[in-house]
Amino acid sequence: MGSMVKMIIDPHIHSSYSSDATSTPHDIIERSIEIGLDAIAIADHNSLRGSKLAIKESKYLDNFVVIPAMEITSSKGHIVALGITEEIQSGLSPEETVERTREQGGIAIAPHPFVSYREGLCESVANLDVDAIETLNSRYIFGYSNWRAKKLALKRNLPEIGSSDAHFLGAIGSCVTELEADFSVDSILKGILSGKTSVYGDRTPLPLILKEVINKKIRRI
Repeated sequence: MGSMVKMIIDPHIHSSYSSDATSTPHDIIERSIEIGLDAIAIADHNSLRGSKLAIKESKYLDNFVVIPAMEITSSKGHIVALGITEEIQSGLSPEETVERTREQGGIAIAPHPFVSYREGLCESVANLDVDAIETLNSRYIFGYSNWRAKKLALKRNLPEIGSSDAHFLGAIGSCVTELEADFSVDSILKGILSGKTSVYGDRTPLPLILKEVINKKIRRI
């Protein structure tokens, strides 16, 4: 085990293995290092492929960690599983999704819990036994949903997560989580569970989000 340092991580990024994102795992790693991140998680929709590729690509990098992850669509909304090694199927109940995440030694995070149009868990998050709550997600318009998520995290005394939820390179690192860990996945997960996380960052600029929405529509046509 290495010595503990303050690490800045972006634990929720999408690669081209998500149908609504464009960046390759390779480019995501390059960009993350360039802007000074210590660790990232590529959490694609219902797929570990981008994550596994990124882990392979980053094997020989010093002081940079890729946390295996995916964003799972449960029957009631999205859950980010960090630290898992096998894909978890979509469509299970939120409770079962959390259970399967933990069975693999992973931790379950409720991402953008109060954003219904992005399949947040909404009301089902209130009593769901998650390990952490994403209280700062950079893809917001007014910030009300982040405020509600923060209120819930404080009320339930759950660790807070900040992440970009980036769907393109320019958004990576716009919101981040700071914690103490060494450069290993286990240590980062423990750092989150300890609850001693700080979150900060800013909104992904609206023109970029709009551009992405338009591109998404074009790709569907």
